[in-house]
Amino acid sequence: MKESLQNIGDLIAEPSAAFSRLKSEPRSGIAFCVFFLVSVLLGWALLPYSEGLISEQFSNSAMEPEQREVAENISGILRSVGIFLGPIFAILWFIVGSVLLKLASRFFVEGDTLKFRHIYAAVIHISLIGCIIQLVNTALLLVFRDVGDIKTVVDFKMIPGLHLLLGSGANPKLMMFLSHINPLSLWLIAVIAIAVAVFADMEKPKARVAAVILWVISILPEVVFAT
Repeated sequence: MKESLQNIGDLIAEPSAAFSRLKSEPRSGIAFCVFFLVSVLLGWALLPYSEGLISEQFSNSAMEPEQREVAENISGILRSVGIFLGPIFAILWFIVGSVLLKLASRFFVEGDTLKFRHIYAAVIHISLIGCIIQLVNTALLLVFRDVGDIKTVVDFKMIPGLHLLLGSGANPKLMMFLSHINPLSLWLIAVIAIAVAVFADMEKPKARVAAVILWVISILPEVVFAT
């Protein structure tokens, strides 16, 4: 357990050391628990904003009042359950992603010795950086925005990014993509690049390119479904 906690701490202080240890001894149990607990906490904190956004969308729809009330009640139940199911679906996505990365490593990594558990451990630990970024974003949201200020999913994005250069009427998918281009995302990409360099024994320039590609793939679902 001590080494697992050290790995989590070194993600910030010395990522290369954390990934080197994970490469020799892949441990992901503690990281999984931290990810799940933080994700549930974030879901709970964002729940009033999510409910406000959905209520706003229902009020602007052409549904009958009775239908709208039923839909809002069902949506409220699903959101409450989703606080716990969301992290589980994220873990399933991590598993699928790890399998795909394992398959890709057979083609792009010379002398591939990585096993699924190595890649999965790396993915889980990298996701903790995403949790930290979401914690910062949520803290800014709670301080600077009211529930009524949320009109689109892009309004959840509080970390200064390139989306601020566009007006509020811009394409939501473009806005969502540009919102991810911010200083903390650069930190995430850097950590991914270190993980790729350590696990795949890849040169730093190639690892950075691979990290950018993996980062883009990771944000695609949020960009595609942005409305």
